[in-house]
Amino acid sequence: MVNEWSFARYDLGVCSLIEPQFVGVPGARTFRLYVLGENESALLWLEKEELYELALTIKQLLRSPVRETGEPTYSADVGIDVDVDQKVTGLSLGYDQESGRYMILASIPGSIEDAVLMWLEPSVMNWLADRAFEVHGSGRSKCPLCHSLIADDKAHSCPRYN
Repeated sequence: MVNEWSFARYDLGVCSLIEPQFVGVPGARTFRLYVLGENESALLWLEKEELYELALTIKQLLRSPVRETGEPTYSADVGIDVDVDQKVTGLSLGYDQESGRYMILASIPGSIEDAVLMWLEPSVMNWLADRAFEVHGSGRSKCPLCHSLIADDKAHSCPRYN
């Protein structure tokens, strides 16, 4: 595998785990990817919709159906010790035919060199996408009529029902 991405400040190498997580309660949650690579580990913070779009893009890239992982969703620990803890400003995906691995390049604030490089086996990418859909959808429920989010502590006034 030729490393054309040597400009990335953080090269995590081949990653054995990239787990979508959330921290907090529905309505006030933040989302992140916990990444365990052969060189370093990272917490990469994303917006909820960025997580969804990443999962959707991966599924389209792999041409794979969405499956349930069967793992419960829960609020992750806040104080995890990692090498890199950054907010993501952009994501790029790639594929290396020689190794058969996929690449995720996460841009972080700063210059072009401020990026996190990850290499993933197709099975890890597929699990990431499946899990991201579960984490994304595990928050507040939606009204079946108007599809608005329903707060657990408030009565919902549905415009379609009234």
